[in-house]
Amino acid sequence: MDELAGPLNAGVRWLGEPHVQGHFGLTEVTRGFAFSGERALHAETSKPSQRAQIKLAKRYDAPESKGIIVCEFVFRPVRSKLVRISDWVIWRTLSTVSPGPLSPSEEQPVSVELRARGSAPSGAYSVDLVEGHGKTQRTRRSILHGLKQNRWTRFVLLRDPAAGTVRLWAGNPDEEQFIGTFSDRHPQQPVNYVILGDDSSTAIVGSGYWDDIRIGGVLKRKSDLRPAELAPVLRFKSPKPVLPIAVTDARQLFIDDWVIDSVHSIKRTLHPMQKHPANPVIVPDKPWEGAAVLGGGGTLRDENTGQFRIWYKAHHPVYGPPPKYETRIRRSFTCYAVSDNGLEWTKPKLGIVKYQGNKANNIVLAACESNVAVQEMFEPPPTARVIRAMSYVHYVPSEADPQRRYVSLVRMRGFTTFTSSDGIHWTDRGKVFDQAYDATSIQYDPVRHMYYGSAKIWAHGRRARGYSESPDGINWSDTLYQLDIDQRDHPADQMYQLNSWYYETLHLGLLKMYHHEPEHRLDLQLVSARDPRHWDRRYREPVLACGDRASNEWDWANQSLVSSSPVRVGNELWFYYSGRTRDHIQRDHLGQLMPPIGQPWGAIGIARLRLDGFVSADAGSSGGMMETKELSLTRPTLCLNADAARGEVRVELIDLHGRPIPGYTARDAVPLTRDSVSQKIHFRTRRHLPEPGTPVKIRFYLKNASLYSFWTA
Repeated sequence: MDELAGPLNAGVRWLGEPHVQGHFGLTEVTRGFAFSGERALHAETSKPSQRAQIKLAKRYDAPESKGIIVCEFVFRPVRSKLVRISDWVIWRTLSTVSPGPLSPSEEQPVSVELRARGSAPSGAYSVDLVEGHGKTQRTRRSILHGLKQNRWTRFVLLRDPAAGTVRLWAGNPDEEQFIGTFSDRHPQQPVNYVILGDDSSTAIVGSGYWDDIRIGGVLKRKSDLRPAELAPVLRFKSPKPVLPIAVTDARQLFIDDWVIDSVHSIKRTLHPMQKHPANPVIVPDKPWEGAAVLGGGGTLRDENTGQFRIWYKAHHPVYGPPPKYETRIRRSFTCYAVSDNGLEWTKPKLGIVKYQGNKANNIVLAACESNVAVQEMFEPPPTARVIRAMSYVHYVPSEADPQRRYVSLVRMRGFTTFTSSDGIHWTDRGKVFDQAYDATSIQYDPVRHMYYGSAKIWAHGRRARGYSESPDGINWSDTLYQLDIDQRDHPADQMYQLNSWYYETLHLGLLKMYHHEPEHRLDLQLVSARDPRHWDRRYREPVLACGDRASNEWDWANQSLVSSSPVRVGNELWFYYSGRTRDHIQRDHLGQLMPPIGQPWGAIGIARLRLDGFVSADAGSSGGMMETKELSLTRPTLCLNADAARGEVRVELIDLHGRPIPGYTARDAVPLTRDSVSQKIHFRTRRHLPEPGTPVKIRFYLKNASLYSFWTA
């Protein structure tokens, strides 16, 4: 599934690319056919132009494969029908080599490589072996021959790094014979990955089944292997707060029940974002932008100058592969624009990337110019060098190294980190992880001091969400199955993307829901978390809905955030998002299939929200009350974000036994009767809140009012 099979399942990292246009054969995990059990890996191509590749990876927490190790597996080319086999990769092992953190890494071949050759008329195949490296590399032809295509053969390789050799046994299972000793290609490097099948769009063709794969130490006599692991699942329940909850100048919101103990006659309301009347504010009006400017990238506002800066994706398809160039290939540029007010944008001539012989454009990252069609889609992902668009842009002003104050993640060689000192000139810092399905995002958790990723995965026959994490943004865990639709969703819905950010005291996210049948439209729902290992989905209605299809509104089909975190503008939060006039399968509002080039179909606009205005606690004319859990008020003044213009809000402090604290009762409090994002609570006889460390609870009394947040100042 576009370089990612799903949560790492028995070592399968990715399994073909069926969702990407190109010449691909078959890759699958079989059901009911295997050497043992019910499943085996299968790859097959019938034309040299096809690819069908499987990549295996060691678990992130597995011990390093140092010292003497054994690689063993069973293999057969076909189940029944005989085929032609040419240079078919039976076994290739790789090691990831990097000079250091945030340095470009390379994948080196290690151990030895096994390739198959055979013909359908003979029904047999032979095995070639590649050994050594550099000037000493050579291919030994037919070290095994006359093997039956429809029979299982077991291969056992004993790797001895100290000797720099690999010994090979092969034959019928439990009847293996010693074949010979060969030169290791990089004996001091560990085994990180295994490549199986057809990784080329030129010469390789064939078929293969693999099962009983093991890489590990030498087994003791009569010892048994553990059974293969199932797809790992993230089993993490929502955490509970440690009482008392410290109330600082970071705002406490009412999206979840983190601070709420009880409510009476209070309802909570999700507030949809309001679309700006100036929308769309950025449209594709440059040749290199193709027919669409889309989400991805990021939006920032300079704290000193107030200038808005945006990085966005320009969708620019090309055609390939050579020589006919008939297949459309997606290619994206990352472009840059600036604005003084966030509405009118200038696309500066940066002079960085050449487009059709001219650098007078606003491109900051682009696909390489030589053999683009071949490199982007028709070369193996581990070696492809093409630059796609940025998935996000972060600005870290506290970073000591000026060259790393801007950080971006780019879908290239898996996912690759780029850094910059100015956001304009970017440096490739190397691959950080392989899990690179298109709608994958990463974010930083300031509470756990941990990076976390939300990956699009495939589960139960549909798109779902996976989770991975990293202490440094460089070394990542495996992807674990995390989130899928449930009984409250439409059965045809799918989870397409999750963009998240840390806001005040909690994690917020916009979950992109794909309404697969029959509309093929995508809108955004609000999710929240106190720990991003567990997301709360209590609000299922769209917080940013699609526009009107009948009138062909600019964003009727597909909403995507340009950046995760919003930009504060006055007392509002501005979310920059892209909208489309094509559904997910490229149909217009009348249902006609449209080409990806020609008339513009993707633009960028603004969705606005009141500061803290995601969810409010509301009461009508009969009034209502909400009581918090045990709190510690760390500063002398209590502040609220509330709309009480048609009614009032009163506050009362109580002790842990529910008794009002003298001087802080509802009668002592001056009621709020205004609509403001920041209002101070005054008590008639008290200048300040109780001393920090005094355990209290707060009762909010509302009448014809809405409460959004509270904090101390």
